[in-house]
Amino acid sequence: MTQNYGLSIVKDYPIEGVNFIDINGLLEKPEYFTAIIDKFCEEIKKALPAEEWAKTAIISPESRGFLFSTPVAYKLALPLLTIRKKGKIPNNPYRFHITNEYTSYDMEMDGDLLDKYEKFIYVDDILATGQTLAAIKKALQDKGKEILLAVHLTAVEDLQPMRAASKALQNLITKEMI
Repeated sequence: MTQNYGLSIVKDYPIEGVNFIDINGLLEKPEYFTAIIDKFCEEIKKALPAEEWAKTAIISPESRGFLFSTPVAYKLALPLLTIRKKGKIPNNPYRFHITNEYTSYDMEMDGDLLDKYEKFIYVDDILATGQTLAAIKKALQDKGKEILLAVHLTAVEDLQPMRAASKALQNLITKEMI
């Protein structure tokens, strides 16, 4: 049996028919959180050779993604670019639209920081339908940028067929820690 690191499922949240993965049990236990951050770092090091790290930064959407991307960026000594909801980036925001399984909205990142990096390692908590990842991948491609690797805490297994059918996610290396 795979270790679940304190994760739990909340049925019918935030809407009926959705099973929400609650990460609070993981965050409550420092030994779980430390082990997961170490796993993120190990997987990134295994997946990407050191020469790929030049001009590479961690990129992560708000808000739960920040919980994992910040310590990973710190431990790997890589820059971190945050993706925020519209109106949260004060300097030269690069705005794009996301439609995911719950809603549709505009996101943005600092365009000046974005211009400094060519390649990205995407870090987030849950890989569900992959629509958020696909929208961010497209927004980066529109600027001539590339996601080398997408790492997540875990993925929703029941949604794997939907992700596999997504043309936007084809040829993208993804890894889950749990």
